[in-house]
Amino acid sequence: MADPAFAVLIVALAVQYPMAALVYLDARRLGLRDPGTYGLGIVVPAAGFVVALYYLSVRRELPRVGDSEV
Repeated sequence: MADPAFAVLIVALAVQYPMAALVYLDARRLGLRDPGTYGLGIVVPAAGFVVALYYLSVRRELPRVGDSEV
């Protein structure tokens, strides 16, 4: 029988990879700078859900491609 922690990790990754793809596509559609950063942040198993919630809460204020860098 498989270890329960391993099963939880597999389920978390099965949820996080599609979520990361959706966040990446949304960030690219919005024209954000470095959209891959947000997608990769979600793939990290321990912090992925936190990054997803942060992204969703501030996605309108994130820097766009045409914004000047300060």
